[in-house]
Amino acid sequence: MIHDVSGNVFYDAAVRSMGTSWHNFFFGALEPRGSVSIDKPPIDLWLQVATTRVIGFGLVGLHLPEALGGVAACGLLFGALRRPFGFAAALVSALALVVLPVSVLTARSDTMDSVLAALEVGALWLSWRALESGKIRWSVLAAGVMGLAFNVKLGEMLIALPAMALLWLWAAPAGARLRVVGAAAATFIAVALSWTAIASLTPTRDRPFPIGSLNGSIWHVTLVYNGLDRLSSHGATGRAEGGAGPLRLLSAGPMQYWTLIGVALLATSVLGLLALGALLMRSAERPRLDLRSPPERLAVGIVLWFLTGVIAFSAMERLQVRYLEAFAPAVCAVFGMSVSVLYRSGIGRRAGPGRSGDPPSRGLLGLRIVLVCVGLGLLAVSLGKDAYVIRRARSDSLLTDASTPALSRYLRAHYHGVRYEVAAANINDVVGLVVRDGLPVLVLNSVDGSLTRTKSLRAQVSQGLVHYYFAPHPCHSGRYCPGNEIWSYTHSTAVHGLPGLRRFTVG
Repeated sequence: MIHDVSGNVFYDAAVRSMGTSWHNFFFGALEPRGSVSIDKPPIDLWLQVATTRVIGFGLVGLHLPEALGGVAACGLLFGALRRPFGFAAALVSALALVVLPVSVLTARSDTMDSVLAALEVGALWLSWRALESGKIRWSVLAAGVMGLAFNVKLGEMLIALPAMALLWLWAAPAGARLRVVGAAAATFIAVALSWTAIASLTPTRDRPFPIGSLNGSIWHVTLVYNGLDRLSSHGATGRAEGGAGPLRLLSAGPMQYWTLIGVALLATSVLGLLALGALLMRSAERPRLDLRSPPERLAVGIVLWFLTGVIAFSAMERLQVRYLEAFAPAVCAVFGMSVSVLYRSGIGRRAGPGRSGDPPSRGLLGLRIVLVCVGLGLLAVSLGKDAYVIRRARSDSLLTDASTPALSRYLRAHYHGVRYEVAAANINDVVGLVVRDGLPVLVLNSVDGSLTRTKSLRAQVSQGLVHYYFAPHPCHSGRYCPGNEIWSYTHSTAVHGLPGLRRFTVG
């Protein structure tokens, strides 16, 4: 039995179930018999299955790929910015990502957002190589990496895609832009939809039913449930802080956007505007801005990534904290570039041409002191929040249930001659059991439809294949209560001391 797993148990359950067979592994099965699967391609979870198979199913194995993804994102961000903007800008950006609380949170979790961020920054680095060299292969390779990012977290990677596409367009030779854009688009689509296309070729009866689908279609889950529906409240599950608006990311409400990313976002926005003003003042004296320059084109692309994230995450109806990792590297990159521009700015220099070795003027020295103080202040705020996240072992999990251990002990003690440990109205109600026990469960309903018809359920109960029914919030009657849940409640009695657990009375 597993006792030390505490995270987003939805994905933990999938990792444990996927490790039981190659069929479950490929399709991302959510319970050991492979009746239902997760609502995303299981690419990232393959990494977690691999590590848990090597070092055991527990916190370390589940979190290791995401922790490595967070480390890789920081290193790749430094590499992507080092040549175009210099060592200082790259170092400040990478260090900002190291201590950014939302990045620390996601890198310590067992969801796939840190791996997504690493892939996005990897694509940014490849896009810089395309801008610098003018060679098509770098843009095509970057498009392939973004396609892989789509397989990791679907529509979340779209936050970075417009910026990447602009960079690929700029990197193409003047006479070959249509060809380059076509090649990059074809590569992205081919890689992005590869798993979905292959998995969809399998007949519905021979693969798990994907959570969120209306009729078992993986395409519907990919493009609608995890695409269009995520822009509104429809189709999304779990707790989220509602209320879209321009100041949402500065909110100090229950989701703690303010401390996780809002402070850094506000500071980055202010410093970015000051840096832009400094560049415009400098170019008024002597032209310095040239959008034909690869570094400046890369800077525009990063700013576009930053703005796309701010707009999208302010507008979408339901926003989970972990989604913010999709543009966290852009926030840190804009911060590092802005600090570098302002630190090297000529604002405040005394009149006349400067000479090498001249001490900075009082104005410039004051500006640098202010920047140092701002940086130290942000570092203190970030480290304080990081310490809180680490000390409290905070997770981005939405599915935790303190009753699971007691429920597990009881059901395992009564697991004799049955096929299913328990029947459940919804898979989300029993993912904790799957994580702890690794036993099959009978799932009655998906998000938008029935998985086990009442006739089939009655037959399996009569045959003694399942003895217990678990529904923390059971339906008793009514138009919107599924028939299989009404039957389960009517033909079962409550188990004393375990709220939500009922024993079937037919058999």
